[in-house]
Amino acid sequence: MALAGFSSFSPRPVFDALRHPLRRFVRDVTLPSLRTAGGKVYLGEGQPVMVFPVLGGGPESTVRLRGALARAGFSAYDWGLGLDSGPGEFGLDQCLRRLEEQVIELFEAERRTITLLGWSLSGIYAREVAKRIDPLVRQVITLGTPFNTAADPRRQCEMLRALESGQRLDAAVWQRIAQRPTVPCTSIYSMSDNAAPWQLCVQSESATFENVQVMVGSHLEMPSHPKVLEVITHRLAQPAGEWRPFRS
Repeated sequence: MALAGFSSFSPRPVFDALRHPLRRFVRDVTLPSLRTAGGKVYLGEGQPVMVFPVLGGGPESTVRLRGALARAGFSAYDWGLGLDSGPGEFGLDQCLRRLEEQVIELFEAERRTITLLGWSLSGIYAREVAKRIDPLVRQVITLGTPFNTAADPRRQCEMLRALESGQRLDAAVWQRIAQRPTVPCTSIYSMSDNAAPWQLCVQSESATFENVQVMVGSHLEMPSHPKVLEVITHRLAQPAGEWRPFRS
């Protein structure tokens, strides 16, 4: 017989309310990680990631970052297109088609969905490729990428002007660039970035999109900053299909 005043009480709603945050906490705590002098690095199990270079740089600009990711247990690959000086004479669409082919080849070799990691202007390429072939892309991570074109309608940002190095883009393309991909995305940005104004690197957050601010002095320092590496490796180390926001 139920006690008076408690006939409708059940602990299940209380436990249900706690269950999901508790599971997230446990998963974060139990993700394999390594403490270094600079901070925490999460360890991987060969998860593939394609790393796109800084504007004006090529494979050499991401060597240290790819090396750090490889030492952490991830399979880090160069983007395969050499120097990034903007789309050039081929135009943005042709540039994205070439990148699609690179991602498709890597997917076929790995037989796993690929994380696309874009630094600088190339983060826009990563987002656009993810929109085109999202079943092959696990997630997108950008470093100092000015994808929020709505925050710079006059294209005062030099990186955005570089997108038109080959041909002028119409308004529909600029609007498309500002739209987020359907796959999970993490935008890592710094308010001290001297190349990509932070307002252009953020969007409203959602269940699958997060802005992560880091205290980095300049655009070129981003890939080597310990906090940036912590965020990237945390994103990569999460179990497939269980993306969740980063919490330091």
